[in-house]
Amino acid sequence: MKYNVLTVANENYSSFIKLFVNSFFEFCDQKNVESIYIFDTGLSEATRTELNCFPKVVILDSGFTADSSSVHDNGWAKNTYSKTVFLLQILKKDRLPTLMIDSDSIFANDFEHVLDWNSDFAACDRNREGFSRHIGSFFAAINIEKSIEFVNKWIENLEWLQNNTDMKHCESPALSKTISETDYKVQEIEENLVSAVFPTEHSLIYHLKSDYYAMTVEKRLALKHAQPYVQRYL
Repeated sequence: MKYNVLTVANENYSSFIKLFVNSFFEFCDQKNVESIYIFDTGLSEATRTELNCFPKVVILDSGFTADSSSVHDNGWAKNTYSKTVFLLQILKKDRLPTLMIDSDSIFANDFEHVLDWNSDFAACDRNREGFSRHIGSFFAAINIEKSIEFVNKWIENLEWLQNNTDMKHCESPALSKTISETDYKVQEIEENLVSAVFPTEHSLIYHLKSDYYAMTVEKRLALKHAQPYVQRYL
């Protein structure tokens, strides 16, 4: 089945998006990929030129610039909370299944085989105590009409949490809230498969997520499991 991949990046994340694209083209099967959409929220001309060398990569103007120097600052929030809006745009425009994956991800192996193409959508099941049940770092919109309905509700819940709670990160809690309020056919994929913070030999996608042990871009790139890719592509 043909599908798109979608992510969002600015120049602060230029190293991440280069790892994302290079590893995708080296380790993932390309035959079913229609487009890899990168919504540009402040990439440099040099980074755009480098990314445009890859086939199927389409860099789209987001309409805004959102630099981020630290986790949960205004730039981070603007980038993160725009993802669902961009996903909705692409679903309506292309009418193709679309995978929304955070740009601070590295592809260690092909992941297409884990997707249930008969589901309405696939969400990443975090299932870690103290966190929302799901994480928005990997989301596959498969059934177009039902995914459009769901993402609209996800956006509504995200805006509600932003306006009515003091949460610093609303995307993933809004995702879990929306899943709990609906009865769509949801495939839940284990976090350590498609968004692994602490990868194992079975992990397909690594997530270089900011956390207490790696709060800066430099520290995230210095993580042991990221180093082979950093040395290979950067």
